[in-house]
Amino acid sequence: MADNNGNGGGAGFWTGFVVGGMVGAIAGILFAPKSGEETRALIGEKTGEWRDRAEELAESAQYRVRSAVDEGRSAAAAARGDNLNLKDNDEYDDDEPPL
Repeated sequence: MADNNGNGGGAGFWTGFVVGGMVGAIAGILFAPKSGEETRALIGEKTGEWRDRAEELAESAQYRVRSAVDEGRSAAAAARGDNLNLKDNDEYDDDEPPL
């Protein structure tokens, strides 16, 4: 029996929640009483919206990863006693997240 003490299951829950929502939305669209032309138009519209949202999320995640890497480098440099100014060496000049 799996140890289910509430730790470590959050990511799996949210992944399942998102995938389940997408499957439910697709099933709802396919089984709705609409003509094929209307259904194809709706699917095309939703696909474009999901693509745009995925691009926004990817940009946000990329910013967060860059920030975490920069913080890690700073912490490592401080732990070694290096006096590096990482901002000068930073190839990313984003001051704000893209969202």
